[in-house]
Amino acid sequence: MGRRSLLLVIAIAMAVVIGVAPLLLGRLILHAHADRFGRDEIAAVAARQAERAERVLAEAVSVLREADRAGLTTCRPNDLALLGEKAARSQFLRRIGVVDGGGLPMCFDPPPASRRGAALFKPDPARPVTIALLDPEAVPDAVKGTAVVGWRTAADVHLVAEISPSMLDLDGGADYLRGARSVVVKVGDGEWWSSGIRPTKSEDEIATEIRSDYFPLTVRVATSRAALLELVRPLEATLAIGSVASTVVLIGFALWLFRKPTSEVDDEIVVALRRSEFEPYFQPVVNIDTGLIEGCEMLVRWIRADGTMISPGAFMSYVETSGHVFEMTRLLMRKSAVQLGALYSENPELKLSINLFAGHFDDRRIVEDIIEIYGDGPIAYDQLVFEVTERYPLRDVPQARRIIAELHGLGCRVALDDTGTGHGGLAYIQQLGIDIVKIDKMFVDAMGADLGASTIVDVLVELANSLDMGVVAEGVETQEQLERLRGKGVTSAQGYVFAPALPHKAFIDLAENMLHPSSEEDEAESETEADGEGADEDAEAVEAAA
Repeated sequence: MGRRSLLLVIAIAMAVVIGVAPLLLGRLILHAHADRFGRDEIAAVAARQAERAERVLAEAVSVLREADRAGLTTCRPNDLALLGEKAARSQFLRRIGVVDGGGLPMCFDPPPASRRGAALFKPDPARPVTIALLDPEAVPDAVKGTAVVGWRTAADVHLVAEISPSMLDLDGGADYLRGARSVVVKVGDGEWWSSGIRPTKSEDEIATEIRSDYFPLTVRVATSRAALLELVRPLEATLAIGSVASTVVLIGFALWLFRKPTSEVDDEIVVALRRSEFEPYFQPVVNIDTGLIEGCEMLVRWIRADGTMISPGAFMSYVETSGHVFEMTRLLMRKSAVQLGALYSENPELKLSINLFAGHFDDRRIVEDIIEIYGDGPIAYDQLVFEVTERYPLRDVPQARRIIAELHGLGCRVALDDTGTGHGGLAYIQQLGIDIVKIDKMFVDAMGADLGASTIVDVLVELANSLDMGVVAEGVETQEQLERLRGKGVTSAQGYVFAPALPHKAFIDLAENMLHPSSEEDEAESETEADGEGADEDAEAVEAAA
Protein backbone atom coordinates (compact mmCIF):
# COMPACT_ATOMS: atom_id res chain seq x y z
CA MET A 1 0.00 0.00 0.00
CA GLY A 2 1.43 3.36 -1.05
CA ARG A 3 1.83 6.36 1.23
CA ARG A 4 -1.08 8.14 -0.42
CA SER A 5 -3.36 5.12 0.01
CA LEU A 6 -2.26 4.72 3.62
CA LEU A 7 -3.01 8.37 4.34
CA LEU A 8 -6.41 7.99 2.72
CA VAL A 9 -7.21 4.93 4.85
CA ILE A 10 -6.09 6.80 7.95
CA ALA A 11 -8.21 9.80 6.97
CA ILE A 12 -11.30 7.63 6.45
CA ALA A 13 -10.68 5.80 9.74
CA MET A 14 -10.35 9.11 11.55
CA ALA A 15 -13.55 10.34 9.89
CA VAL A 16 -15.36 7.28 11.21
CA VAL A 17 -13.88 7.73 14.69
CA ILE A 18 -14.67 11.45 14.76
CA GLY A 19 -18.21 10.72 13.60
CA VAL A 20 -18.81 7.92 16.10
CA ALA A 21 -17.14 9.51 19.15
CA PRO A 22 -19.88 12.14 19.69
CA LEU A 23 -22.43 9.33 19.52
CA LEU A 24 -20.65 7.37 22.24
CA LEU A 25 -20.11 10.40 24.46
CA GLY A 26 -23.65 11.62 23.82
CA ARG A 27 -25.14 8.22 24.69
CA LEU A 28 -23.08 8.14 27.87
CA ILE A 29 -24.37 11.55 28.91
CA LEU A 30 -27.95 10.77 27.88
CA HIS A 31 -27.93 7.48 29.80
CA ALA A 32 -26.60 9.26 32.88
CA HIS A 33 -29.34 11.87 32.56
CA ALA A 34 -32.06 9.21 32.11
CA ASP A 35 -30.76 7.24 35.09
CA ARG A 36 -30.71 10.29 37.36
CA PHE A 37 -34.12 11.53 36.19
CA GLY A 38 -35.68 8.05 36.43
CA ARG A 39 -34.35 7.45 39.94
CA ASP A 40 -35.78 10.80 41.02
CA GLU A 41 -39.12 9.85 39.45
CA ILE A 42 -39.47 6.49 41.22
CA ALA A 43 -38.36 8.10 44.48
CA ALA A 44 -41.15 10.67 44.05
CA VAL A 45 -43.69 7.89 43.35
CA ALA A 46 -42.58 6.06 46.50
CA ALA A 47 -42.84 9.24 48.58
CA ARG A 48 -46.35 9.98 47.31
CA GLN A 49 -47.49 6.41 47.94
CA ALA A 50 -46.04 6.39 51.46
CA GLU A 51 -47.72 9.70 52.23
CA ARG A 52 -51.05 8.32 50.98
CA ALA A 53 -50.77 5.12 53.05
CA GLU A 54 -49.84 7.10 56.20
CA ARG A 55 -52.79 9.41 55.62
CA VAL A 56 -55.21 6.43 55.30
CA LEU A 57 -53.94 4.79 58.49
CA ALA A 58 -53.88 8.09 60.39
CA GLU A 59 -57.53 8.72 59.51
CA ALA A 60 -58.50 5.22 60.66
CA VAL A 61 -56.77 5.72 64.02
CA SER A 62 -58.37 9.15 64.42
CA VAL A 63 -61.92 7.84 63.71
CA LEU A 64 -61.51 4.93 66.14
CA ARG A 65 -60.10 7.18 68.86
CA GLU A 66 -63.06 9.57 68.52
CA ALA A 67 -65.51 6.63 68.65
CA ASP A 68 -63.86 5.38 71.84
CA ARG A 69 -64.08 8.83 73.42
CA ALA A 70 -67.78 8.93 72.48
CA GLY A 71 -68.33 5.58 74.24
CA LEU A 72 -69.31 3.70 71.08
CA THR A 73 -67.77 0.41 72.20
CA THR A 74 -70.76 -1.96 72.23
CA CYS A 75 -72.92 -3.68 69.66
CA ARG A 76 -76.10 -1.95 70.79
CA PRO A 77 -78.09 -0.81 67.76
CA ASN A 78 -77.60 2.87 68.57
CA ASP A 79 -73.82 2.52 69.04
CA LEU A 80 -73.51 0.44 65.89
CA ALA A 81 -75.52 2.96 63.88
CA LEU A 82 -73.29 5.79 65.07
CA LEU A 83 -70.20 3.76 64.16
CA GLY A 84 -71.68 3.21 60.71
CA GLU A 85 -72.19 6.97 60.30
CA LYS A 86 -68.52 7.56 61.12
CA ALA A 87 -67.50 4.98 58.51
CA ALA A 88 -69.78 6.61 55.94
CA ARG A 89 -68.33 10.06 56.59
CA SER A 90 -64.77 8.75 56.35
CA GLN A 91 -62.90 9.13 53.10
CA PHE A 92 -61.04 5.83 53.32
CA LEU A 93 -62.81 3.40 55.71
CA ARG A 94 -64.79 0.51 54.23
CA ARG A 95 -66.55 -0.56 57.43
CA ILE A 96 -66.17 -0.16 61.19
CA GLY A 97 -67.03 -2.51 64.03
CA VAL A 98 -66.21 -4.13 67.37
CA VAL A 99 -64.13 -7.25 68.12
CA ASP A 100 -63.45 -8.91 71.45
CA GLY A 101 -60.14 -9.13 73.28
CA GLY A 102 -59.09 -12.16 71.23
CA GLY A 103 -59.70 -10.48 67.89
CA LEU A 104 -63.02 -12.27 67.15
CA PRO A 105 -65.62 -10.10 65.39
CA MET A 106 -68.68 -9.04 67.38
CA CYS A 107 -70.47 -6.62 65.05
CA PHE A 108 -69.81 -4.41 61.98
CA ASP A 109 -71.55 -1.67 60.09
CA PRO A 110 -71.98 -2.27 57.22
CA PRO A 111 -72.13 -5.97 58.21
CA PRO A 112 -69.95 -8.50 56.30
CA ALA A 113 -71.43 -11.68 54.83
CA SER A 114 -70.09 -13.99 57.54
CA ARG A 115 -67.09 -13.84 59.83
CA ARG A 116 -68.05 -15.92 62.84
CA GLY A 117 -65.33 -17.90 64.56
CA ALA A 118 -62.47 -16.28 62.61
CA ALA A 119 -60.06 -13.95 64.43
CA LEU A 120 -59.42 -10.82 62.41
CA PHE A 121 -56.04 -10.19 64.01
CA LYS A 122 -53.99 -10.97 67.06
CA PRO A 123 -54.18 -7.99 69.47
CA ASP A 124 -50.94 -6.70 70.93
CA PRO A 125 -51.51 -6.11 74.67
CA ALA A 126 -48.54 -3.73 74.83
CA ARG A 127 -49.90 -1.35 72.17
CA PRO A 128 -53.21 0.51 71.96
CA VAL A 129 -53.19 0.30 68.15
CA THR A 130 -52.90 -2.88 66.10
CA ILE A 131 -52.46 -2.81 62.30
CA ALA A 132 -52.76 -6.05 60.35
CA LEU A 133 -53.94 -7.57 57.08
CA LEU A 134 -56.94 -9.90 56.81
CA ASP A 135 -56.16 -13.46 55.77
CA PRO A 136 -58.69 -14.52 53.06
CA GLU A 137 -58.14 -18.21 53.92
CA ALA A 138 -58.99 -17.69 57.61
CA VAL A 139 -61.53 -14.87 57.39
CA PRO A 140 -64.60 -15.46 55.19
CA ASP A 141 -65.59 -12.55 52.92
CA ALA A 142 -62.11 -11.00 53.26
CA VAL A 143 -60.60 -9.41 50.17
CA LYS A 144 -56.88 -10.02 49.74
CA GLY A 145 -54.87 -6.99 50.79
CA THR A 146 -57.56 -5.59 53.11
CA ALA A 147 -56.04 -3.83 56.12
CA VAL A 148 -57.61 -3.55 59.57
CA VAL A 149 -56.74 -1.05 62.27
CA GLY A 150 -57.67 -2.01 65.82
CA TRP A 151 -58.04 0.41 68.75
CA ARG A 152 -58.00 -1.14 72.26
CA THR A 153 -60.62 0.41 74.57
CA ALA A 154 -60.92 0.44 78.34
CA ALA A 155 -63.71 -2.15 78.07
CA ASP A 156 -61.18 -4.73 76.82
CA VAL A 157 -62.70 -4.75 73.35
CA HIS A 158 -61.26 -3.35 70.14
CA LEU A 159 -62.83 -0.90 67.77
CA VAL A 160 -61.83 -1.98 64.29
CA ALA A 161 -61.70 -0.07 60.98
CA GLU A 162 -61.44 -2.02 57.73
CA ILE A 163 -59.63 -0.41 54.77
CA SER A 164 -59.92 -1.60 51.18
CA PRO A 165 -56.63 -1.84 49.22
CA SER A 166 -58.24 0.28 46.48
CA MET A 167 -57.96 3.27 48.81
CA LEU A 168 -54.25 3.41 47.91
CA ASP A 169 -54.78 3.90 44.18
CA LEU A 170 -52.69 6.86 42.99
CA ASP A 171 -51.29 8.31 39.78
CA GLY A 172 -48.50 5.99 38.66
CA GLY A 173 -46.01 8.75 37.79
CA ALA A 174 -44.44 9.53 34.42
CA ASP A 175 -46.08 7.91 31.38
CA TYR A 176 -42.91 6.23 30.13
CA LEU A 177 -42.47 4.42 33.47
CA ARG A 178 -46.11 3.64 34.27
CA GLY A 179 -46.23 0.37 32.35
CA ALA A 180 -42.78 -0.82 33.42
CA ARG A 181 -42.66 -0.30 37.15
CA SER A 182 -44.17 -1.84 40.26
CA VAL A 183 -45.36 -0.27 43.51
CA VAL A 184 -45.75 -2.49 46.58
CA VAL A 185 -47.12 -1.29 49.93
CA LYS A 186 -46.54 -3.63 52.87
CA VAL A 187 -47.94 -3.65 56.40
CA GLY A 188 -45.68 -5.66 58.65
CA ASP A 189 -44.67 -8.71 56.63
CA GLY A 190 -47.83 -8.78 54.49
CA GLU A 191 -48.56 -7.14 51.17
CA TRP A 192 -51.29 -4.53 51.45
CA TRP A 193 -51.44 -3.14 47.91
CA SER A 194 -49.51 -3.42 44.66
CA SER A 195 -49.60 -1.94 41.18
CA GLY A 196 -47.70 -2.38 37.93
CA ILE A 197 -45.44 -5.07 36.56
CA ARG A 198 -42.67 -6.24 38.84
CA PRO A 199 -39.29 -6.40 37.07
CA THR A 200 -37.17 -9.50 37.51
CA LYS A 201 -34.80 -8.99 40.43
CA SER A 202 -31.40 -8.67 38.84
CA GLU A 203 -28.58 -6.23 38.31
CA ASP A 204 -30.87 -4.43 35.84
CA GLU A 205 -33.41 -3.59 38.57
CA ILE A 206 -33.63 -0.04 39.96
CA ALA A 207 -35.58 0.21 43.23
CA THR A 208 -36.40 2.69 45.98
CA GLU A 209 -37.79 1.72 49.40
CA ILE A 210 -39.33 4.02 52.01
CA ARG A 211 -40.21 3.04 55.61
CA SER A 212 -42.77 4.99 57.59
CA ASP A 213 -41.69 6.73 60.79
CA TYR A 214 -45.16 6.28 62.33
CA PHE A 215 -46.58 2.92 61.19
CA PRO A 216 -45.23 -0.57 60.37
CA LEU A 217 -45.41 0.45 56.75
CA THR A 218 -43.00 -0.01 53.83
CA VAL A 219 -43.32 1.23 50.24
CA ARG A 220 -41.12 -0.22 47.51
CA VAL A 221 -41.05 1.08 43.92
CA ALA A 222 -39.00 -0.79 41.31
CA THR A 223 -38.37 -0.60 37.58
CA SER A 224 -35.72 -1.72 35.10
CA ARG A 225 -32.81 0.24 33.72
CA ALA A 226 -34.16 -0.39 30.22
CA ALA A 227 -37.39 1.39 31.18
CA LEU A 228 -35.44 4.42 32.42
CA LEU A 229 -33.67 4.70 29.07
CA GLU A 230 -36.98 5.01 27.21
CA LEU A 231 -36.90 8.70 28.14
CA VAL A 232 -33.91 9.36 25.87
CA ARG A 233 -34.58 6.92 23.00
CA PRO A 234 -35.70 9.69 20.59
CA LEU A 235 -32.62 11.76 21.45
CA GLU A 236 -30.38 8.73 20.92
CA ALA A 237 -31.93 8.19 17.49
CA THR A 238 -31.34 11.85 16.59
CA LEU A 239 -27.76 11.62 17.82
CA ALA A 240 -27.17 8.45 15.80
CA ILE A 241 -28.53 10.03 12.62
CA GLY A 242 -26.35 13.10 13.15
CA SER A 243 -23.27 10.95 13.77
CA VAL A 244 -23.87 8.90 10.62
CA ALA A 245 -24.44 12.06 8.57
CA SER A 246 -21.28 13.73 9.89
CA THR A 247 -19.27 10.56 9.25
CA VAL A 248 -20.47 10.42 5.65
CA VAL A 249 -19.60 14.11 5.17
CA LEU A 250 -16.13 13.63 6.66
CA ILE A 251 -15.43 10.57 4.52
CA GLY A 252 -16.57 12.47 1.44
CA PHE A 253 -14.28 15.34 2.35
CA ALA A 254 -11.34 12.96 2.83
CA LEU A 255 -11.96 11.44 -0.60
CA TRP A 256 -12.20 14.89 -2.18
CA LEU A 257 -9.02 16.05 -0.49
CA PHE A 258 -7.06 13.04 -1.71
CA ARG A 259 -8.43 13.31 -5.21
CA LYS A 260 -5.56 15.66 -6.12
CA PRO A 261 -2.15 14.05 -6.70
CA THR A 262 -0.13 14.12 -3.49
CA SER A 263 3.08 15.39 -5.10
CA GLU A 264 1.24 18.32 -6.68
CA VAL A 265 -0.40 19.27 -3.37
CA ASP A 266 2.90 18.93 -1.54
CA ASP A 267 4.70 21.13 -4.06
CA GLU A 268 2.05 23.85 -3.74
CA ILE A 269 2.24 23.79 0.08
CA VAL A 270 6.05 24.00 0.03
CA VAL A 271 5.96 26.97 -2.37
CA ALA A 272 3.26 28.67 -0.32
CA LEU A 273 5.36 28.29 2.86
CA ARG A 274 8.44 29.64 1.08
CA ARG A 275 6.44 32.67 -0.11
CA SER A 276 4.77 33.18 3.30
CA GLU A 277 1.33 32.94 1.67
CA PHE A 278 -0.29 31.60 4.85
CA GLU A 279 -1.71 34.52 6.82
CA PRO A 280 -3.03 34.62 10.40
CA TYR A 281 -6.63 35.77 10.77
CA PHE A 282 -7.99 36.64 14.19
CA GLN A 283 -11.49 35.94 15.51
CA PRO A 284 -12.45 38.00 18.58
CA VAL A 285 -13.31 36.31 21.88
CA VAL A 286 -15.79 38.45 23.81
CA ASN A 287 -17.06 38.44 27.39
CA ILE A 288 -20.82 38.08 26.88
CA ASP A 289 -21.60 39.58 30.30
CA THR A 290 -19.59 42.80 29.91
CA GLY A 291 -19.33 43.04 26.12
CA LEU A 292 -15.56 43.61 26.41
CA ILE A 293 -13.10 41.90 24.12
CA GLU A 294 -10.92 39.31 25.88
CA GLY A 295 -8.63 38.42 23.00
CA CYS A 296 -8.82 36.30 19.87
CA GLU A 297 -8.20 32.92 18.32
CA MET A 298 -5.60 32.84 15.54
CA LEU A 299 -6.81 31.00 12.42
CA VAL A 300 -5.09 30.49 9.08
CA ARG A 301 -5.95 31.58 5.55
CA TRP A 302 -4.01 30.73 2.38
CA ILE A 303 -3.78 33.87 0.25
CA ARG A 304 -2.10 33.19 -3.07
CA ALA A 305 0.05 35.70 -4.94
CA ASP A 306 -2.91 36.57 -7.19
CA GLY A 307 -5.04 37.43 -4.15
CA THR A 308 -7.13 34.23 -4.21
CA MET A 309 -8.06 33.08 -0.71
CA ILE A 310 -8.29 29.36 0.12
CA SER A 311 -10.16 28.31 3.27
CA PRO A 312 -8.49 25.97 5.78
CA GLY A 313 -10.88 23.13 4.98
CA ALA A 314 -9.22 22.69 1.61
CA PHE A 315 -5.66 22.16 2.88
CA MET A 316 -5.38 21.76 6.67
CA SER A 317 -6.01 18.01 6.70
CA TYR A 318 -3.15 17.44 4.28
CA VAL A 319 -0.90 19.97 5.99
CA GLU A 320 -1.33 18.13 9.30
CA THR A 321 -0.85 14.61 7.91
CA SER A 322 2.14 15.62 5.74
CA GLY A 323 4.06 17.34 8.54
CA HIS A 324 4.00 20.85 7.02
CA VAL A 325 1.87 21.99 9.97
CA PHE A 326 4.98 22.59 12.10
CA GLU A 327 6.53 25.12 9.73
CA MET A 328 3.12 26.71 9.13
CA THR A 329 2.59 27.14 12.89
CA ARG A 330 6.00 28.79 13.27
CA LEU A 331 5.21 31.13 10.35
CA LEU A 332 1.84 32.13 11.84
CA MET A 333 3.32 32.70 15.30
CA ARG A 334 6.06 34.94 13.89
CA LYS A 335 3.53 37.00 11.97
CA SER A 336 1.21 37.31 14.98
CA ALA A 337 4.07 38.62 17.16
CA VAL A 338 4.75 41.37 14.60
CA GLN A 339 1.16 42.19 13.67
CA LEU A 340 -0.38 42.21 17.18
CA GLY A 341 2.70 43.16 19.19
CA ALA A 342 1.82 46.83 19.75
CA LEU A 343 -1.83 46.10 20.61
CA TYR A 344 -1.00 43.34 23.09
CA SER A 345 1.87 45.19 24.78
CA GLU A 346 -0.50 48.10 25.46
CA ASN A 347 -3.32 45.78 26.63
CA PRO A 348 -1.79 43.00 28.75
CA GLU A 349 -5.24 41.57 29.59
CA LEU A 350 -5.76 40.39 25.99
CA LYS A 351 -5.22 36.70 25.20
CA LEU A 352 -4.03 35.14 21.93
CA SER A 353 -5.21 31.56 21.30
CA ILE A 354 -3.06 29.43 19.00
CA ASN A 355 -4.15 26.04 17.65
CA LEU A 356 -1.67 23.19 17.94
CA PHE A 357 -1.76 19.85 16.13
CA ALA A 358 -1.48 16.52 18.01
CA GLY A 359 2.03 16.09 16.57
CA HIS A 360 3.18 19.27 18.37
CA PHE A 361 3.04 17.31 21.62
CA ASP A 362 5.39 14.54 20.51
CA ASP A 363 8.54 16.48 21.42
CA ARG A 364 9.80 19.77 22.94
CA ARG A 365 10.24 21.60 19.64
CA ILE A 366 7.04 23.56 20.13
CA VAL A 367 8.28 24.85 23.51
CA GLU A 368 11.54 25.95 21.91
CA ASP A 369 9.62 27.68 19.09
CA ILE A 370 7.46 29.58 21.59
CA ILE A 371 10.50 30.76 23.55
CA GLU A 372 12.30 31.77 20.37
CA ILE A 373 9.36 33.69 18.88
CA TYR A 374 7.64 35.22 21.93
CA GLY A 375 10.48 35.36 24.45
CA ASP A 376 11.29 39.01 25.33
CA GLY A 377 8.77 40.06 22.66
CA PRO A 378 5.80 42.39 22.86
CA ILE A 379 3.34 39.52 23.51
CA ALA A 380 3.95 38.03 26.96
CA TYR A 381 3.79 34.33 27.74
CA ASP A 382 0.80 34.84 30.05
CA GLN A 383 -1.13 36.31 27.10
CA LEU A 384 -0.82 33.05 25.15
CA VAL A 385 -3.37 30.24 25.13
CA PHE A 386 -2.51 27.05 23.24
CA GLU A 387 -5.42 24.93 22.07
CA VAL A 388 -5.14 21.16 21.79
CA THR A 389 -7.96 19.66 19.73
CA GLU A 390 -9.86 16.58 20.85
CA ARG A 391 -10.54 15.57 17.23
CA TYR A 392 -7.17 13.84 16.83
CA PRO A 393 -5.68 11.43 19.40
CA LEU A 394 -2.45 12.25 21.19
CA ARG A 395 0.08 9.53 20.48
CA ASP A 396 1.94 9.92 23.79
CA VAL A 397 -0.23 11.35 26.56
CA PRO A 398 2.53 11.37 29.26
CA GLN A 399 4.83 13.27 26.88
CA ALA A 400 2.03 15.70 26.06
CA ARG A 401 1.48 16.23 29.79
CA ARG A 402 5.18 17.11 30.25
CA ILE A 403 5.06 19.61 27.38
CA ILE A 404 1.91 21.22 28.77
CA ALA A 405 3.61 21.43 32.17
CA GLU A 406 6.45 23.36 30.49
CA LEU A 407 3.92 25.70 28.87
CA HIS A 408 2.36 26.27 32.30
CA GLY A 409 5.83 26.94 33.65
CA LEU A 410 6.27 29.74 31.11
CA GLY A 411 2.93 31.22 32.18
CA CYS A 412 0.89 30.08 29.15
CA ARG A 413 -2.54 28.52 29.41
CA VAL A 414 -3.93 25.46 27.60
CA ALA A 415 -7.44 25.00 26.21
CA LEU A 416 -9.20 21.81 25.08
CA ASP A 417 -10.73 22.59 21.68
CA ASP A 418 -13.75 20.74 20.19
CA THR A 419 -14.60 19.32 23.62
CA GLY A 420 -16.92 16.34 23.46
CA THR A 421 -16.55 15.73 19.71
CA GLY A 422 -13.57 13.41 19.46
CA HIS A 423 -10.92 11.55 21.42
CA GLY A 424 -9.99 11.84 25.06
CA GLY A 425 -12.91 13.85 26.41
CA LEU A 426 -12.96 13.94 30.19
CA ALA A 427 -9.75 11.88 30.30
CA TYR A 428 -7.84 14.71 28.58
CA ILE A 429 -9.21 17.23 31.07
CA GLN A 430 -8.01 15.05 33.94
CA GLN A 431 -4.64 14.00 32.51
CA LEU A 432 -3.40 17.08 30.66
CA GLY A 433 -4.04 19.89 33.15
CA ILE A 434 -6.46 21.79 30.92
CA ASP A 435 -7.21 25.43 31.89
CA ILE A 436 -10.05 26.24 29.46
CA VAL A 437 -12.85 24.15 27.92
CA LYS A 438 -14.12 25.22 24.49
CA ILE A 439 -17.71 24.18 23.68
CA ASP A 440 -17.94 23.08 20.05
CA LYS A 441 -20.26 24.82 17.58
CA MET A 442 -22.11 21.51 17.08
CA PHE A 443 -23.54 21.69 20.62
CA VAL A 444 -24.17 25.45 20.42
CA ASP A 445 -26.23 25.02 17.23
CA ALA A 446 -28.34 22.18 18.67
CA MET A 447 -29.09 23.70 22.10
CA GLY A 448 -32.55 24.99 21.26
CA ALA A 449 -33.86 21.85 19.54
CA ASP A 450 -31.92 18.98 21.11
CA LEU A 451 -32.21 18.23 24.82
CA GLY A 452 -29.09 16.06 24.57
CA ALA A 453 -26.96 18.95 23.26
CA SER A 454 -28.32 21.29 25.92
CA THR A 455 -27.54 18.69 28.60
CA ILE A 456 -24.00 18.26 27.26
CA VAL A 457 -23.43 22.03 27.49
CA ASP A 458 -24.77 21.98 31.08
CA VAL A 459 -22.41 19.12 31.97
CA LEU A 460 -19.37 20.85 30.44
CA VAL A 461 -20.11 24.15 32.20
CA GLU A 462 -20.68 22.41 35.54
CA LEU A 463 -17.48 20.39 35.11
CA ALA A 464 -15.46 23.50 34.21
CA ASN A 465 -16.85 25.43 37.19
CA SER A 466 -16.11 22.59 39.60
CA LEU A 467 -12.50 22.37 38.33
CA ASP A 468 -12.04 26.16 38.23
CA MET A 469 -11.55 26.21 34.46
CA GLY A 470 -12.61 28.82 31.93
CA VAL A 471 -15.34 28.15 29.36
CA VAL A 472 -15.52 29.55 25.82
CA ALA A 473 -18.38 28.81 23.41
CA GLU A 474 -17.43 28.59 19.71
CA GLY A 475 -19.49 29.24 16.59
CA VAL A 476 -22.10 31.51 18.22
CA GLU A 477 -24.14 33.02 15.40
CA THR A 478 -27.38 34.36 16.90
CA GLN A 479 -28.50 36.48 19.82
CA GLU A 480 -30.76 33.62 20.93
CA GLN A 481 -27.76 31.30 21.26
CA LEU A 482 -25.96 34.02 23.19
CA GLU A 483 -28.83 34.34 25.67
CA ARG A 484 -29.04 30.55 26.13
CA LEU A 485 -25.30 30.38 26.84
CA ARG A 486 -25.51 33.28 29.28
CA GLY A 487 -28.33 31.48 31.08
CA LYS A 488 -26.16 28.38 31.43
CA GLY A 489 -23.29 30.33 32.99
CA VAL A 490 -21.00 30.65 29.94
CA THR A 491 -19.17 33.98 30.07
CA SER A 492 -16.97 33.98 26.95
CA ALA A 493 -17.85 33.31 23.31
CA GLN A 494 -16.69 33.75 19.75
CA GLY A 495 -18.50 33.55 16.45
CA TYR A 496 -20.25 35.49 13.71
CA VAL A 497 -22.60 37.12 16.25
CA PHE A 498 -19.56 39.27 17.11
CA ALA A 499 -17.28 39.04 14.06
CA PRO A 500 -15.75 36.46 11.67
CA ALA A 501 -12.03 35.82 11.57
CA LEU A 502 -10.43 39.14 10.52
CA PRO A 503 -7.10 40.17 8.98
CA HIS A 504 -4.83 41.81 11.53
CA LYS A 505 -5.59 45.44 10.62
CA ALA A 506 -9.36 44.94 10.82
CA PHE A 507 -9.00 43.04 14.09
CA ILE A 508 -6.80 45.76 15.62
CA ASP A 509 -9.33 48.43 14.62
CA LEU A 510 -12.17 46.40 16.15
CA ALA A 511 -10.20 45.71 19.33
CA GLU A 512 -9.22 49.37 19.72
CA ASN A 513 -12.84 50.44 19.31
CA MET A 514 -14.03 47.90 21.89
CA LEU A 515 -11.24 48.71 24.33
CA HIS A 516 -11.44 52.50 23.86
CA PRO A 517 -14.92 53.27 22.50
CA SER A 518 -14.49 57.09 22.89
CA SER A 519 -11.19 57.33 20.99
CA GLU A 520 -12.82 58.03 17.61
CA GLU A 521 -14.84 60.91 19.05
CA ASP A 522 -11.70 62.39 20.63
CA GLU A 523 -9.84 62.14 17.32
CA ALA A 524 -12.73 63.81 15.49
CA GLU A 525 -12.75 66.68 17.99
CA SER A 526 -8.95 67.03 17.68
CA GLU A 527 -9.18 67.14 13.89
CA THR A 528 -11.92 69.81 14.09
CA GLU A 529 -9.79 71.94 16.43
CA ALA A 530 -6.72 71.48 14.19
CA ASP A 531 -8.73 72.50 11.13
CA GLY A 532 -9.90 75.62 12.99
CA GLU A 533 -6.38 76.55 14.01
CA GLY A 534 -5.15 75.97 10.47
CA ALA A 535 -7.87 78.26 9.09
CA ASP A 536 -6.85 81.03 11.53
CA GLU A 537 -3.20 80.70 10.49
CA ASP A 538 -4.15 80.84 6.82
CA ALA A 539 -6.18 84.01 7.44
CA GLU A 540 -3.25 85.65 9.25
CA ALA A 541 -0.93 84.73 6.40
CA VAL A 542 -3.30 86.26 3.86
CA GLU A 543 -3.50 89.49 5.88
CA ALA A 544 0.29 89.67 6.19
CA ALA A 545 0.72 89.17 2.46
CA ALA A 546 -1.79 91.91 1.76
